[in-house]
Amino acid sequence: MPPNKKSAKKPKKVQKQTLGAIQSDFISLTSHQLRTPLSGTKWLLELLQKGSAGTLNKKQKEYIEKIYHENERMIALVNDLLEVTRLESGESKLYLRPTDVAAVVRNILREKEDIIKKKRMHVTFSVEHEPFPYARTEPTKIKQAISNIITNAITYTPENGKINIDLRLDGDLVLGKVSDSGVGIPDADQKLVFEKFFRSGNVLRMETTGTGLGLYITKAFIEASGGKIWFKSKVGEGTTFYFTLPLAN
Repeated sequence: MPPNKKSAKKPKKVQKQTLGAIQSDFISLTSHQLRTPLSGTKWLLELLQKGSAGTLNKKQKEYIEKIYHENERMIALVNDLLEVTRLESGESKLYLRPTDVAAVVRNILREKEDIIKKKRMHVTFSVEHEPFPYARTEPTKIKQAISNIITNAITYTPENGKINIDLRLDGDLVLGKVSDSGVGIPDADQKLVFEKFFRSGNVLRMETTGTGLGLYITKAFIEASGGKIWFKSKVGEGTTFYFTLPLAN
């Protein structure tokens, strides 16, 4: 007796779900296994840079520095993949508490100081008033989210460009704004900006590095805090990202 059509479809659905679970487990397992050798490589490279194995000549220092930066890229990719896996499995939880978002931004700018100076960028940060009210979010996660936005602004803005960061109140919300004078996002790509692994065509032509996961993670963290994120952009004129976070009681 031939099987009916409904019963024939069920195995395909189960197979698809199983494949998705296998892919997620594979990414998680692989990422975890990569962290140990990458961390070991980073430690050994830092020892070489400090001269623990003897004095390096100029060319050797240049090579070690390049290897170090490439290793850092791999560490960032692995961390992003693990974060995405946790988000999609529901394991990534935000422990919301009063957070000084102004202090978070200042810490990020201090960490980015070297690259800002290297690119001779003009960066301003303004707060509506001091002390600025706390937002209700998780400090570590929101730092990663805002850092992704600011890093993109720095990366995709040419030398001598401008970046303006602003925090103000909008009713019972903190409203953040990060504007740059960078390359902008083409209209056709704007609907895909928060998708996993997406990188705009004009960005790829710049030969910049990136995983295409930063804004996906950023959106997830901001929305998990009860906020929203959106942007406006025009090719050749720059991009402005906006985000909101609820005020702490």
